[in-house]
Amino acid sequence: MAIDEDPEEHEIAALDAIAPSFASRRVVEIGCGDGRLTRRYAHAAASVIAIDPDEDAIAELAADLPMVETRAIGVDELVVPPRSIDIVLFAWSL
Repeated sequence: MAIDEDPEEHEIAALDAIAPSFASRRVVEIGCGDGRLTRRYAHAAASVIAIDPDEDAIAELAADLPMVETRAIGVDELVVPPRSIDIVLFAWSL
């Protein structure tokens, strides 16, 4: 049985609350999985770095959203230049 991770759509409300628009924003999403949330904002963002240690999930996301920079790494391996990110997202990620 599949788990519906956000049946009440609290994540979408939270995204809207922190950033009503992702236009021109540089985003890092930690623990993106197959891009469940990434798909909701990537088209509007200036850039997206999506990371997850699950290589299969990252490969699926990379195939579906080629404009997203995907990395099959954990957060401890993430290196980005100072002041290069506007928004950092975590969802269902520890």
